[in-house]
Amino acid sequence: MPSWVRSWGCVLGVLAMACGSGSEPEVAEKAPVAPEEAQAKVLFRWSEVLPGEQCAAGGTTVESGADVNGDGTLDDAEVTQTSSSCHGAIHTEAVEGTQVLLRLDPEPTGVNCTYGGTKVRNGIDNNGNGTLEVDEVVQTQFVCSSVPPYPSNWAASSLTGIESGLTPVGVWIPTGRKTTIFKTNSASRLKITVSDNFMTGQYVNGGYGRYEVRMNGGRMTPACHQAQYSANTSGWANDYHFPFSTVCLTESLPAGLYEFDTWAYGDIGQAMVGHGASQPLLIVEEVQSTSNYGYSNTGGDFSTASASFQRVPGRSVSFTKQIQGTLLKVTLADTLRTGYNQDGGSGTVMVRLDGIDTNCYTGQYDAQGTGGDFYNPFVMTCVLPNVPVGVHEFSVWLRADSGGGARLGWSRSSPLLMVEEVINQNVSYSTAYGPSGELGGDWSGVGGRWLSHTVSLSGKTLRVTYSDTFRAASGCNGRWGYFQLYVDNQPVACSNGQYAYNAGGAAQNHHHPVNHVCLVRNLAPGPHTFAVWSSTRQLDGTTCGTNYFGRSRGQSLLMLEELP
Repeated sequence: MPSWVRSWGCVLGVLAMACGSGSEPEVAEKAPVAPEEAQAKVLFRWSEVLPGEQCAAGGTTVESGADVNGDGTLDDAEVTQTSSSCHGAIHTEAVEGTQVLLRLDPEPTGVNCTYGGTKVRNGIDNNGNGTLEVDEVVQTQFVCSSVPPYPSNWAASSLTGIESGLTPVGVWIPTGRKTTIFKTNSASRLKITVSDNFMTGQYVNGGYGRYEVRMNGGRMTPACHQAQYSANTSGWANDYHFPFSTVCLTESLPAGLYEFDTWAYGDIGQAMVGHGASQPLLIVEEVQSTSNYGYSNTGGDFSTASASFQRVPGRSVSFTKQIQGTLLKVTLADTLRTGYNQDGGSGTVMVRLDGIDTNCYTGQYDAQGTGGDFYNPFVMTCVLPNVPVGVHEFSVWLRADSGGGARLGWSRSSPLLMVEEVINQNVSYSTAYGPSGELGGDWSGVGGRWLSHTVSLSGKTLRVTYSDTFRAASGCNGRWGYFQLYVDNQPVACSNGQYAYNAGGAAQNHHHPVNHVCLVRNLAPGPHTFAVWSSTRQLDGTTCGTNYFGRSRGQSLLMLEELP
């Protein structure tokens, strides 16, 4: 509802985003608010205008501005806009035609106010009904905010994780990860990262489901959806909960407000999102056109049975490194299947630099007592620290280690290979460690997966990326295994897990890529330690089997970046 104010010698204080609605009158002018005023109340005052050259029959002067000093009074130095409304006739009492009204409505982001603000309209109540009608408006002003009303640079969903519950088959269901960002530059792109847990096809064989990120209630351009599938040759019913991740990049979009949320769909069998993940995350970051990055989202479905690396079509980036001593952050988001119909099938995907092998590779291995067929969306994040300045070519290669068919890109909107040059400031990372060995029992540290980082300022938010391979509860069937981030030897509710069950009762052994991203806030400035811990303890207090980290992995990356 609009805000209506009758005026004679008073002062009105309203927030810059006052509630209201109304149709469009003529536009007179707009007044930006200084940065220190963006959160202050907007105050108005008005006074009588005596008959004269300005108003033949007299009128009212309306002054407005932000209450910078917070004293509840609009001081002369705080006035930023002044307008006058003239009466149509001389009256000595408040009868029809003598009452000046002021109307305030929220102004959305757009040509009048880049970041939104308040539309201020005034006029004479000619019909005396106490409401400022559109045809009674004589002047319109805009009091604009100088800062976005929503987060810019980056925005994230709530850090309180929720589970979707079991979704009905054949129906798209929102899964509760939602965030809104104000995009500041029309030449920039938005990078979307999801870290979650996903189960498809509960208690069926051949379970199939999809996970999608949507923008403003519809499909993104390019789209951001991927599928997960699990089957075995014995026809056993399955129930697999795997850590889930994806990264997508929008095209260049106009500056403005964008909302993103996640959806799930069960094609064959019911699906579930979030079970086992304490902090499922949807984070959107604005990648400015001035940033040095390159990407490819071309390349479709590709398969090979070769035990030597084969180049995958598309998925190629030509990139010019500009500054000596910076890092190159490489992200590959795709869907991987290895060892088709094998028990113990494995394969490897690698990002090569200038046609040469790198340690940016990951494997996948699946054994479940019978032939298997597992398609899993994955993200691999790598850091390449010593690449010389100049033009470089990045490409993706696939190998079927066990001879069973390996496949990339199945049932996916598009893959993404992205290379970013990162200034090594307020960034820490560790990549120097290999396989963890077998780890069972209650929470304990995973060998080598730790680092120390000095937080630069209070109030900083840290983005933590853990990219590795993970296998849970080896030798068990229908049991969980978990990993979690510890900060200064204390858990911080940044965890995920894997659960594997089939009706054949066979021991499960699934080494899958994981790319877990979470946010850590409110750390005091100064040094802190960050480490990955492991547990096979179940909800009933028992333990089963062992976890394993880093099989067929070139980099086990733990990376911290301070967000702006």
